[in-house]
Amino acid sequence: MNENLIGQLPNVVLAIALTAGEYLLVLFAILADLASGLRKARKRGEARRSKALRRTVEKAATYYNALAALTIIDAMQISAVIYLRAACGYENIPLFPVLTLLGAIGIAIIEVKSIYEKADEKEQRNFDDAAEILTRYLKMMNDKQLFKDKRQ
Repeated sequence: MNENLIGQLPNVVLAIALTAGEYLLVLFAILADLASGLRKARKRGEARRSKALRRTVEKAATYYNALAALTIIDAMQISAVIYLRAACGYENIPLFPVLTLLGAIGIAIIEVKSIYEKADEKEQRNFDDAAEILTRYLKMMNDKQLFKDKRQ
């Protein structure tokens, strides 16, 4: 059985390298989205603020927390596969971090969608927010004027 366990070592190293590559590619996707957001802000003439960078760091932390949980589940699954291969002779079960790969693909898709999100949509949301604030302010000013008219 010990020989079978030692024989699994190259497969385990390969699975670890694949997982590390997935983590690195997620980082590249996050950085690509950040660069895209900075470029869009510069194009709109907006100041680049630390608030947006803080959001990116928070987003990365959330992504990596989820990815770490998936990797832990994959580690359990890979441990079980190693045991089945070494103890029971099941050689047909692949040693592969499936959940981590699916999680990394999902995160990358989210980031690609964010990159291709039109800056116009973001501008429209900002315009809608500004219009709502202006409407509230004008209503408040109108209410004050009516209050003054009633007093006189």
